[in-house]
Amino acid sequence: MSVSPWAKQDRCAEELGGEYVFSRKPNPALLAFPEMDEALIREETRNTLALCREHDCPVELILKDISTVRYRSERLTRWENIVMELVREDS
Repeated sequence: MSVSPWAKQDRCAEELGGEYVFSRKPNPALLAFPEMDEALIREETRNTLALCREHDCPVELILKDISTVRYRSERLTRWENIVMELVREDS
């Protein structure tokens, strides 16, 4: 199930249980702000992982609909590094 940045994640995870993949689409605007807010990226990712663990949902994180990274493509790599670090911690 596709879970947009504006969805109620807790409700989605509860309803999906372990039967479907929780396909989280984080808010791409987090990479478009003048300064990339790594703390907010970590907070949102940790919240998603915790909800999926609590409800035994398989999870995937897909960053899409990127229209700008303020000419700093390294932000995409940094986002991926942050998310993978948190996934490893959660395993």
